[in-house]
Amino acid sequence: MKLLHIGLGKCGSTLLQQEIFPKISKFKNISYIDIVKKLNIDKTKIKYHILENQNKFEKKLPDSFILSYEGLFSHRWEFSRVFNSFEIIKKNFSSDTVVLIILRNPYELLNSIYCQSIQKAKIVKPENFFYISNDEEVRKNYKFNLYNFDYIKLISLYKSYFKKVIITKYEKLNDFSFLSEIFDLENSFIKEIKNRKRKIYNKSISSYGIKTFLALNNLVNLERNQQFIFNNIKQTDNPVLKLKNKILSQLILRDFFQNKFDKIFPYKKYNFKKEYIPVDIDKMTDDYNNMKL
Repeated sequence: MKLLHIGLGKCGSTLLQQEIFPKISKFKNISYIDIVKKLNIDKTKIKYHILENQNKFEKKLPDSFILSYEGLFSHRWEFSRVFNSFEIIKKNFSSDTVVLIILRNPYELLNSIYCQSIQKAKIVKPENFFYISNDEEVRKNYKFNLYNFDYIKLISLYKSYFKKVIITKYEKLNDFSFLSEIFDLENSFIKEIKNRKRKIYNKSISSYGIKTFLALNNLVNLERNQQFIFNNIKQTDNPVLKLKNKILSQLILRDFFQNKFDKIFPYKKYNFKKEYIPVDIDKMTDDYNNMKL
């Protein structure tokens, strides 16, 4: 069994990587590969793809493995590079590798991508965030390129080479029925996974938090401000420096909204204005809802 989970981002990857795949790995005695550790790579140094400097990477892995990395389908999740990314994956994995792709309602996906960018202090006004351009740059000026943003093309591309491509929807992820298409799992095991104590991973901050980030960035360079804070919080046994760290940690805006503000005030989801998305997002959403998998 060789499983390659290639994405998409913002589609439950952390849940799979932190809880589900490690359980299956142990239960089925299949190696679970951390590709970043395996390559000993600094993710910030990746230019186009995490495997850009590899060839036949599969030969460095055990005969049976689970490899999950949501940037495999395209570095930093941009569809503009899906074809180039596909060619890189082809030269690194044989066609009998099972590929798992998780899709999400297109509007919700783009909305979540924007929120993540803002809460990481990569600030771009909503009207300027999405664009379409056939170029080679990745996340140019923190913006997101929607060139080739097409689920059908993505699926067809991978089915043109890999013998088995499993597609599931994020909205049905917790059903875990897709696992039975990949692994020989007992019903009791699936039931155990479904009945686990659920954790929430990477929840976006509230609409108020997003709007606060945008407003504050008009006054200060928020990215520089937040990076300065992160850089000055360092592990120490010195009581004075520990106090300094504690004070600085209160100034991390993402933590403030997620762990304090959003737990006190009613949570209101941020909704990106559809008119700022340069594709027919309503049609794409309808097509997605009607997609038979």
